[in-house]
Amino acid sequence: MAKAKPARPEFREWVDAKPESNWGLMPLTHVAKGLLARDIIRDRRIEPSECEVFDRALAYFFYGRPAYRVSGDGAIRDAATCPFCFIFDPSIIDRAQAIHAFDTGAFDRRMYNHVLMEEMQVGDFSLERDTRRPNRLIRCVFGDRETYFEGDTSKIPTPDEITEQGDFLARAYIKLLRSEGRNEVDDRICTIEVTFGDPVLLDGALLAVVVPDILWNDKQKTVWLADLDASGVEVLPFRFSVGREPAYHQALIEQEVRAYYAKNQYL
Repeated sequence: MAKAKPARPEFREWVDAKPESNWGLMPLTHVAKGLLARDIIRDRRIEPSECEVFDRALAYFFYGRPAYRVSGDGAIRDAATCPFCFIFDPSIIDRAQAIHAFDTGAFDRRMYNHVLMEEMQVGDFSLERDTRRPNRLIRCVFGDRETYFEGDTSKIPTPDEITEQGDFLARAYIKLLRSEGRNEVDDRICTIEVTFGDPVLLDGALLAVVVPDILWNDKQKTVWLADLDASGVEVLPFRFSVGREPAYHQALIEQEVRAYYAKNQYL
């Protein structure tokens, strides 16, 4: 296989030229099916797994938004296949392996090729490990945290409004976010991705976990969630509905995450 060329720096230079945001870092989220979430809680860590995109073991998170979508099991019949969402303290981003402007898996599957040139590489859209860049990018492209959290691409300026003609990578990125009829299946296209090469420990870092209410309600509190609750982690239940598709439960998770962010001044 041909050796990849060094990543182009122009996208990062464009981001660095933008003003600082007037808000702090946002939490990181990790979404997993209930069975895998149970493993994470038992082991008190999220372990990296082999990644074909970067040819190494990585754990994937998203910055500020619960953007990951579970798939593969059809309509959800029980909590084991239902999505759970872990919300982590913003400070863990300091230990990240890499930060990218969008979902690198979709890039690798060529789902952005209707806008991005074939010669563009995933590394061209890396923010590296600079923790100032995510908020700079959000302020420039979305204007504020709330618009970013909502994934509201209708408010994104045109390339001519925030780039120069020679900002090839930045213009491609803006066009990608504003594109209509794209074949990307969800809003990971406009969500900042954060990867870790080492295990991410729950202790001292996990702020909250969003779970189906059949596991956490006034009548029943599942033991392994009660242990988290006793350690200071907030357990946030959402309404579970048998037979609904994952996207239905994902929307309910987003509501709970939004409420948690608002309460804790992350929005």
